[in-house]
Amino acid sequence: MPAHRTDLIERYLHAVKFWLPKAQQEDIIAELAEDLRSQVEDREAALGHELNEDELVAVLQKRGDPLEVASGYLPDQRLINPALLPVYKLVLKIVLLWVYVPLFAFIFLGPAFTSARPAAVLLVCCSEYWRAAFATVGMVTIVFALLDRYQLSHGRADDWNPRKLPRVPGAQDTGARWKHLAGSIFGIAAAACWVYLLWHRTEFSFPDGPRFVLAPVWGEIFWPITGLTLAGALIDLLSSLRPRWTRVRSYVRVGIDICGLGLAALLLKAGNLVDIAAGTLSVADRAKATTWIHVTSEWTLIILAVAVIGDGIQETRRLLRGKPAEPAAISTAA
Repeated sequence: MPAHRTDLIERYLHAVKFWLPKAQQEDIIAELAEDLRSQVEDREAALGHELNEDELVAVLQKRGDPLEVASGYLPDQRLINPALLPVYKLVLKIVLLWVYVPLFAFIFLGPAFTSARPAAVLLVCCSEYWRAAFATVGMVTIVFALLDRYQLSHGRADDWNPRKLPRVPGAQDTGARWKHLAGSIFGIAAAACWVYLLWHRTEFSFPDGPRFVLAPVWGEIFWPITGLTLAGALIDLLSSLRPRWTRVRSYVRVGIDICGLGLAALLLKAGNLVDIAAGTLSVADRAKATTWIHVTSEWTLIILAVAVIGDGIQETRRLLRGKPAEPAAISTAA
């Protein structure tokens, strides 16, 4: 079998497989491969010669876009197409478990230990978490529903190009793609949490507990952090879609690291980032809590700065040596 035929068909089958539920992938791909083989043989019999690349491309275009083909093997669903469900579930798990849980624990559990009524603070924490979780589930569901409608209602043109399908990756490439995709989703979710928590907010208050007033520097870095976090998510998404764009990825990540160091230096220079303005705490307890917050914030920023410096050095060495970038650890600009 000609090499161009094997390559194009394998890439097409791999693209369809991506959208199928794991339990059904092997059976459906085997059936589709046999169907494609029959179509190719019938076309060759009609033409009297082996298909060249252009003729094979026409056969694949007639067979349909990989997402549409995958959808045809699955039962119909009203809100989200079943082909999108694996990615939809992955996004929800990453956002709800890997982002919201540690983020809310960092923001609310500290005040719970310094409040005169920790149970009330924990209750507020749970209430805020579930409200944010329901809002997130709704937003993610709407995005996937719109993506489904747009892709399936307006993306049925036959001018898609099978030559542009990604090559079939090896096991290492597949792992790298998923790491970058997870990093992209994590970055978008982190940016959403950041905006949700700090949009026009200058303080956090708790029932019968302390009131935490944010320093003005948080307003100054709000948009820079939002932009850097989204930039990191975008470069991770591009790395997942175009894993060979290693130099572009390294250049962007070095730039993000430099900006991140600048923001960390600005926060360290600002001194106290949070003040305790009111509550039932005594003056001594309030001073201790303020000191604890300041020291914790300072060490957190130092650790983040060291991690950013390490990442920047690693990316710079890759650029100087001309080596492909390895999968990056999931991180966001902060």
